Amino acid sequence: MEEQTNQILSKAEQTLQQIQTITNLPAVPKVLQEISQLFNLPRISLKQVGNIVEKDPALTVKVLSVANSPLYGLRRNVKSIDSAVLILGIQEIKSIVTSIKMTSTIKMKPDKFFDPNKFWHHSMSVGMLAQRMAKDLGFSFEGDCFVAGMLHDMGILVMHEFLSKDFNLIKDETKSNNCSFLEKEYEVLGLSHQEIGEFLTQKWALPPVYSDALRFHHRPGDSKENNFLTSILHIADFAISQFHINGVVWDENYALDDSVIELLNFLSKENFVEFIETYRDDSIEAAKSPII
Repeated sequence: MEEQTNQILSKAEQTLQQIQTITNLPAVPKVLQEISQLFNLPRISLKQVGNIVEKDPALTVKVLSVANSPLYGLRRNVKSIDSAVLILGIQEIKSIVTSIKMTSTIKMKPDKFFDPNKFWHHSMSVGMLAQRMAKDLGFSFEGDCFVAGMLHDMGILVMHEFLSKDFNLIKDETKSNNCSFLEKEYEVLGLSHQEIGEFLTQKWALPPVYSDALRFHHRPGDSKENNFLTSILHIADFAISQFHINGVVWDENYALDDSVIELLNFLSKENFVEFIETYRDDSIEAAKSPII
């Protein structure tokens, strides 16, 4: 048993070393650096945030697309960044920009093992559902839930792009052996997309709450930073997987971490299942949103 554990640790170390030596892993986008610097100032204005976003025309279009999506359910169309910042607030715009820029840093090509459009629809659906759940449960970090949902599977992108042989093997064996995708990741790589996602967020110097959420989104009970946020991310991911939204299911055997039931004060497993089911229509609606 000890020898097997050492072999797994060795695999994990080898995989991390391989990722750390990838020279063309994307750097943090300049616009995110500028916004982060702005948030370090004692006082910032709506106009300052708007000016940074407007310098990037493609980003501007995407921010407005998200602002007008079912995510916010605004009654009137938002036509300018200034209006978006005024209506949604500075913190919400920062969350949207973070999601857009980080999810567009790694370019992907489709193949028989990976469909980029389905991947992003899944990520957006999880982000939007996590945000809605956080708000409904009375938490104030719904913007962070959206970002975490958008980023939660970024480790899978790295696997597909830079560890393609291993990724294809994992996908192939998961399908042929009807086993857990997560379990097969640990068997092949010694770690999973969770640890790879954590590495990325640390490389990009994103807030620790995102590193923690990505690292533990399949095991929120082990979360170190904000186990409420990580638990909401987990149940949103679980729900989207159960609903088979857009036909995207990375893991047919996605296991629920039962610790979320007690942590989020559900009365029972049945009560939790009822709660999840109330979001089926919201999930279908979220899946109609344009990919950002």
